[in-house]
Amino acid sequence: MQKEEFFHRTELAKRLSQTLMSADGSSGLFITGPRRTGKSTFIREDFIPAIGGPQGSHIVYVDLWADQDANPGDAIVAVIRSELLKFDSFILRAAKGVGIDKIKVGGMEMSLNQVGFGQGETLTTALTMLAIASKKSVVLIIDEAQHTQVTEEGRKALFALKAARDAMNATNGPGFRLFATGSNSDKLVSLVEDKDQAFYQAPLIVLPHLGDDYLVWLRERLPVDPRPSIDALKRAFTACNYRPEPLRAVLREIGLDFDLHPNEVDARFEAMMAASLTRTKSHFFQQVNGLNPLESAVLKTMASQGKNFAPYTKDAFSSYKAFILANTGEVAQDINQSSVQMALERLRSNKFIWRAGRGAYLIEDSQHLDWLGEALVQAQADVARARTELQARASKVVPTNF
Repeated sequence: MQKEEFFHRTELAKRLSQTLMSADGSSGLFITGPRRTGKSTFIREDFIPAIGGPQGSHIVYVDLWADQDANPGDAIVAVIRSELLKFDSFILRAAKGVGIDKIKVGGMEMSLNQVGFGQGETLTTALTMLAIASKKSVVLIIDEAQHTQVTEEGRKALFALKAARDAMNATNGPGFRLFATGSNSDKLVSLVEDKDQAFYQAPLIVLPHLGDDYLVWLRERLPVDPRPSIDALKRAFTACNYRPEPLRAVLREIGLDFDLHPNEVDARFEAMMAASLTRTKSHFFQQVNGLNPLESAVLKTMASQGKNFAPYTKDAFSSYKAFILANTGEVAQDINQSSVQMALERLRSNKFIWRAGRGAYLIEDSQHLDWLGEALVQAQADVARARTELQARASKVVPTNF
């Protein structure tokens, strides 16, 4: 069985690891890149080997996207405990078998079951012991770090990590770095631009998307001929927002067309790519059309207002009513804070939107936001007429030409 090959971005990984371990990286480093553009693969295959290894730091990795039902704070604590268990694990397991939960490293003793926030063993103690046990500085990588904001424990975890950062990076400290990633810059930006956040003013960097060198690498490994040209691949890759999965899916499909003539391959490939993207977009709007009128209106209001969206304002309620009237021809009468809250919760549970614990809401997928934006432009005239009618109704004057 042939193993999966990965495209490596060694130089990018080297530069990011040098930045993180520099004085400028001591406050933490936040990286953003759209979902499904190769960010997690880059971290796993390139960044971790660059910054870890025999001569590097001890890596602690936690993916908050892997189990979205888990409490982010608990997930961070659990992975730190797990890393500690890797040292003298046989002795510690034997001790736990007789009811002892203490681990002693370098003159420090702690109880693994008590690692957490507030009372008990602090993350500073746990991470310091991990540095002593591994004889290395510690790098904690949090993938999809914005999920820390979903729960109070998650937010506390970041402040606990800030305390560990400050203590471990002090003179003669063992050294600690936080490398946090997120799939949407709007989600991460509040973690570094809000003065009330633990990692206020930490650097936020947009991860470069895969480029032409990736397309050359990919084309060279296609197992069939004829192959699409690099120019055709570039146009298709741009159309799918630099996401490898849809590109590779169409390449696999075209590889099964055994009667394809070399002169036809580019046109056929681009037509198949366009059809694939159209199907994906249509499927999304089928889901949107399956929402009830208020849920649809809330989603479209979020898309139109962006970061200024506040769900319970007078302006938001006016927008909901305008979208409902434009879409259904009916004037909504029963919109209130409770019904809007239920709509937001259903949108969140169905993965249309993301919610931070402090009430901030964002469209979950940047591609969906783009598509909704296009649809809103097309529906602009209908929504404007709906607003005019609602205003007229409010003043008891109904236009006759609506």
